[in-house]
Amino acid sequence: MVCAFGVAGTAHAGEADAESYTVGSEDTLWSIAERLRPDSGTSVQQMMLALFERNPQAFDGAMDRMRSGATLMVPDAEQVQRHDAKDARDQVEATGPDVRVNGGNDGHRVQGDETLWSIARQLRPSAEVPIDAMAQALFEHNPHAFDGARDRMLAGALLRIPPEYASEERRQADASANVPAEVAQAAQDDDSSVSGEERESPRGFTFGEEQPDADDDADEPSEWDVRLRDVLVEGGVLGTSDRPVHTTQYGRAILTAARPLGEGWELRLGARADLQAQHGREAPNDTRLRADYHENYLRYRGDNTRLTLGTQRILWGQVDEIPPTDRLSTRDLTRFGLDPYAERRRANPAIRAEWFQGPWQADLVWLPVFRPAEMPDRDSLWHPVDRNRGRLLGLPEDPALAPVIREAGLDDDVSGDGGGGVRLSRSGRGADLAVTVQRARHSEPYYRFDDETREALLAGTPPQDPMLESVHPRTWVVGGDVVFVAGAWTWRAEAAWLSDVPVTQSEDLRQTTKEGVDWVVGVEGFPGGGDFRMTTQLAGQHLLDASGVLDVRESYFLTGELEAPFSAHEWRARMRYSLGLNQRDAYLNPEIAWVANEPHELFVGAHWLDGAEDTPGGFYRDNRMLVLGWRGEF
Repeated sequence: MVCAFGVAGTAHAGEADAESYTVGSEDTLWSIAERLRPDSGTSVQQMMLALFERNPQAFDGAMDRMRSGATLMVPDAEQVQRHDAKDARDQVEATGPDVRVNGGNDGHRVQGDETLWSIARQLRPSAEVPIDAMAQALFEHNPHAFDGARDRMLAGALLRIPPEYASEERRQADASANVPAEVAQAAQDDDSSVSGEERESPRGFTFGEEQPDADDDADEPSEWDVRLRDVLVEGGVLGTSDRPVHTTQYGRAILTAARPLGEGWELRLGARADLQAQHGREAPNDTRLRADYHENYLRYRGDNTRLTLGTQRILWGQVDEIPPTDRLSTRDLTRFGLDPYAERRRANPAIRAEWFQGPWQADLVWLPVFRPAEMPDRDSLWHPVDRNRGRLLGLPEDPALAPVIREAGLDDDVSGDGGGGVRLSRSGRGADLAVTVQRARHSEPYYRFDDETREALLAGTPPQDPMLESVHPRTWVVGGDVVFVAGAWTWRAEAAWLSDVPVTQSEDLRQTTKEGVDWVVGVEGFPGGGDFRMTTQLAGQHLLDASGVLDVRESYFLTGELEAPFSAHEWRARMRYSLGLNQRDAYLNPEIAWVANEPHELFVGAHWLDGAEDTPGGFYRDNRMLVLGWRGEF
């Protein structure tokens, strides 16, 4: 059994040979001991116990009541080694999960084999609190602990428990702190008579089966942690009678395996499989099973650094749906926008180096191989080139081009590297800020007619072998984002300038690029202080100096999500939406799910699309459908 304590910490001074250390407002005894222990052969628990005994004035009578601003005198190696490693571990674990800095907030250090769902289940104050609400609260309250999305939690990060979920525990801890020592000792003696199976484990800080201290067993890495994640099975019935596709089926599963490889090293393997099928009288019956790599990387974690080599998902930015600075990830367009934002990103080969210093973080990424967006099958109802109607997503309908598009072949240029970028961020009490500079290729394809096809169209003659080329221009991206909390609301803003956005000239159908600006502002919170959660985001996309192009030069969207549990938290209602403001363009995704057996869910929902002809909602209007499905993990 491994215990981790505390509020997210920042060391203010001191190394292993320091004589004293001043406790910062966000330090924890665990983080200080980890930094100050004399060598790797000394366990963190030995150092914690030695610090506690050497500095009684720095604690309010117990190891879990360290005072902010106190000066700790660092014990020497001989004093530390007086404590047996196993006894020290037992004493630290017996302290319980609540280690605070002067009565500060509760905390939880993320272990490599944990998920946000499992942590939320352990840390929620009672069974009446829905796990998903607790998970969302942890995500919102700890932006430093995530790579921009709920499913991108960073192992080793310290999660602060939101005050509204920790207040009862704090009152209990404060009350216990005032209990006379002899009474507390009697209670401990009574508890010691209870067997390990009968005694309840400290809530939120027990991770799997009891295991030896990492330092005691450094030569024997842990066993593989194998999990089946993000499993989804869904069937849909299309609601438009004249659509050539009548039913769809979709399945997805991601298998992961992780294992530590000694001091600071971690190996993670992952694979995914996607099954898509569609059936109809006119469209081809299409069933396709795809195998793909997920995250497969070797990671080294130092005191202030982290280096990751391999395939990985890199989600930069702070907003959902249309994040302007998220340009290094590979998009998953196999189902258009039916899945939530974080699920529409695939892993791509990358070398990533991260550096942490106090509230600052620098993140450098290079993509040695370019991986374009994952596209649906050519005959899929979600392909952006509709050969049934002769339509091309993003361009207005043109009867003269329809027969050419129906017959055109597709050629994709995916050679070369994918570029890279740097992101510098700072987390603070007032706001979390970040700036980024990237040189990246557009993951999603932009389709253009090849020279022979374009010249034939301009001459008014039918092309012999029409061809559409998909291009992925390189672009400079300069942008930033900010997040701050005001009352019960979390506010986010993000913007980016792009040097090269692909467009099509109206006079000669030639593809070129223009400068562009994308921005998003949004707010998320729980109106009325209940379980109802809402997210609202206003987004804009602008082409600069783009007269004479077929593409839309200016777009405004309102996107977001509404969610509320009901019927004793056994059911959940949710609505995702995206609404065009200057053009009629709508996507609505209402859903009702039975969540009493979390993390497994049964759900029924709908995907409703509508809009002007040259918008995504209009292009996919006939793909409205009702769906029934199940999602979960093992």
